[in-house]
Amino acid sequence: MSTTTDNAATGTPVAKSIPPNHTLYVNNLNGKVKKQQLKKSLYNLFISYGRVIGIIAIKGVKMRGQAFIVFDDIQNSTSALRSLQGIMFYGKPMRLSYANRDSDAIRFSKQQIDEKTAALAATSQPEPKQRKEKPRIPPPPLQPPPDRTLHEQHIALMNSEEVNRAANAVAAAEAELQELPLRDRTRRIQSVIAAQTTLVGSAVPMMTEVQPNSTLFVTNLPNETTREALEKLFHQFPGYSDVRLVPGREGIAFIDFDNDSGAASAKDGLNGFQISATNAIFVSFANK
Repeated sequence: MSTTTDNAATGTPVAKSIPPNHTLYVNNLNGKVKKQQLKKSLYNLFISYGRVIGIIAIKGVKMRGQAFIVFDDIQNSTSALRSLQGIMFYGKPMRLSYANRDSDAIRFSKQQIDEKTAALAATSQPEPKQRKEKPRIPPPPLQPPPDRTLHEQHIALMNSEEVNRAANAVAAAEAELQELPLRDRTRRIQSVIAAQTTLVGSAVPMMTEVQPNSTLFVTNLPNETTREALEKLFHQFPGYSDVRLVPGREGIAFIDFDNDSGAASAKDGLNGFQISATNAIFVSFANK
């Protein structure tokens, strides 16, 4: 667990001088999120900075809201710490620091191995004296096996490119409808209904594909999402330029990049990202 002290002038926590290492200590996590869902979301968030060796999250009273992220390289852990410090995650800003020592994270895994070894020794027959080999205890898996349930298949479908394009078309049509005078809205209602029908009907694959460009369209944002939160989320990708919220329209935003490749990288990395307990954002190329 990382050690912090309070700054007397500001009252804010200031991390003691801990040498950079492979392990990050994360706290202020939402304690209401289930353990497996929390580990999966943390893995999806941190994997963009390098190979994640393990994620340790223990749902005990003392460890609630805390986790350890173990990278294979110190440079990767440092990059993740700098980029994700303070980012909103399940409705709470994450606090990150280096772990005191690698043992801060690893000792929990060692404890599990020791417990299994002791249990095996208590039930097994004594080994012959001439045999020097010790029982080989496989380490616990670093990541849970993939759960291919119908629920996850449904999530994958809802995060598909076709459904995202249809959702964007609905949002764009509704936004345009709000800008029209009352007398002109009736004739546009049919186009909105058609777009919504496409979203849930069999015509989803017929949506016109938007060509890659330097602007992203983000939907399904929580109503309380701020510009600062979106900047922290997208500035980690190369070429990030600006965030544009739409006045009077909650739940959507435009993200500008200097080039198409940077926008494509952010789209691939964050489409379907669980920004809160109830919202997974949809990221697509904006219509131009």
